[in-house]
Amino acid sequence: MADILIEGGFVITMDSERKVIRDGGVVIDKGRIVFVGKKNEARRKFRVKKIIDASKCAIIPGLINAHTHLFQSLLRNLGTDMELLDWLKTSIHPAISCYSEGDVRIAAFWGIIENIKSGVTCVIENHYGAGYYETILDAMIETGIRGCLARGIYEINVVDELKEKPDEAIASTERLVKRYHGAANGRIMVAVAPMHPCFASKELLLKAKELSDKYGILYHTHTAESKRDQELNVKSHGKTDVELLHELGILSPKYHAVHAVWVSEKEIKYLAETGAHVIHNPVSNMYLASGIAPIPEMLKAGINVALGTDGPASNNTQDMLQTMKFAACLHKVSKLNSLALTAWDVLEMATINGAKALGLEKELGSLEVGKKADITIINLDKPHIKPIHDPVGSIVYCANCNDVETVIIDGKIVMENRKILTLDEKSFAEKAESGAYNIKERIKERFNIEYPFEKHMI
Repeated sequence: MADILIEGGFVITMDSERKVIRDGGVVIDKGRIVFVGKKNEARRKFRVKKIIDASKCAIIPGLINAHTHLFQSLLRNLGTDMELLDWLKTSIHPAISCYSEGDVRIAAFWGIIENIKSGVTCVIENHYGAGYYETILDAMIETGIRGCLARGIYEINVVDELKEKPDEAIASTERLVKRYHGAANGRIMVAVAPMHPCFASKELLLKAKELSDKYGILYHTHTAESKRDQELNVKSHGKTDVELLHELGILSPKYHAVHAVWVSEKEIKYLAETGAHVIHNPVSNMYLASGIAPIPEMLKAGINVALGTDGPASNNTQDMLQTMKFAACLHKVSKLNSLALTAWDVLEMATINGAKALGLEKELGSLEVGKKADITIINLDKPHIKPIHDPVGSIVYCANCNDVETVIIDGKIVMENRKILTLDEKSFAEKAESGAYNIKERIKERFNIEYPFEKHMI
């Protein structure tokens, strides 16, 4: 007897043929998909312990949020309407040094809750500065999400509180790899992540590559995010990010170029030739006025492009459905071409391309027999979505995070009918509210900061 049958609605497989199955069925057993096809055939072939009625829904591969910063779930809208480096200097870096381990724990759980409720089954969490990396990883394990902790490292050109010595930071990352990489039935991964080349010495960048090569782990780094950070990198290293990384031999199929906004044609060629991946974060690129990444050109060059929300303080949500719509619309208007990035393109970026970036495309990213059962069910029976002519278009251009009904990770139901089953959401909501307020007050007292929005408060 199999574990679960999800039946009815549209099954959007994201397989190589991009099949969409009407009145479909997906059967799960022992954490893996054992059938994808028509509902009636599934009923004939399988007896199951549980049936999920998805007759008015879309059944899709679990979304992969390929870049975020969970600690920022307590900093939402604290530093609005700023450019990247100013935003980091005045709103993010001061906040980090005011976090306790308890704050990091609450932020991690609250951020993971938001991801799951957005239909995300796997998240790449780029944590830095505040420490308590084990706390983030333990939260991933406890909530049931699939996650990769990209252990961030700052070394130069930042406030002293964030600076780390290369050997110590790499040793810390290696300890995390040995303890956590592959934990929780393979749900947990660890990556090395110098934050930006402009905030790292060549020594650190190369030591991170050595660690990546030694353990086969991902190398996840903000790359060519803004014009000003490129100017800082030229000042520090004499080259732009991609030129420097190419010269040092760091670009590879394990490398994640997060953002990749300010890249030239030659640098696109470097990324393509080395098999590096790009993580596109369209909302934060707009929010921080960083620019528009040349995503259509990258796709044309054969680069695998995944999708991320970026942190909740620079988006300011982790709604992957909304992020898909922003991505598609941004490039249409940027190129004055309605086909510059299609609904199918961005859904691929949020599913199978994310799996490729993780090196897990044989396990995740599509609904196919033998793959891990990471599945998201979206309710299409809503006034802002119906009628359903094109189900992929309906998901990308109409749906939002509140339409996600059920989330299954590793064959286990983590959210059902919008209720998280692995933790007490209400309890964490209260803790997040009070924790965020306390952090803000500590920032103001320690750094004598007044936030612009406060002048309007009475």
